[in-house]
Amino acid sequence: MTNQAMDHFKSQVLVILNEVPSGECIAYGELAKQAGFPGYARQVGRLMKNLPKDTKLPWHRVVNSQRRISFAENTDAYIRQRARLEQEGWIIIGTRLSINEHP
Repeated sequence: MTNQAMDHFKSQVLVILNEVPSGECIAYGELAKQAGFPGYARQVGRLMKNLPKDTKLPWHRVVNSQRRISFAENTDAYIRQRARLEQEGWIIIGTRLSINEHP
């Protein structure tokens, strides 16, 4: 992917991500597809991983296609994502998002 294409990809993904409402989640692949880049789920994951820690973007609403947190359990990133999702009403069993109490 050229630098220009990568910049377009990043900007599209971040625009779509910013529109994911509180209490909802989106899969990496779905985010890539909505941004116009089907098949780029891994690149979305890399982009999320490289966001600044103080970002205001709702990165925590991005989960894998099985509705699971992709980070290994009990890592700092897993704990941060789980806490943010639980604040939005999600019940999480292990790494799997079960239900949202506040749909």
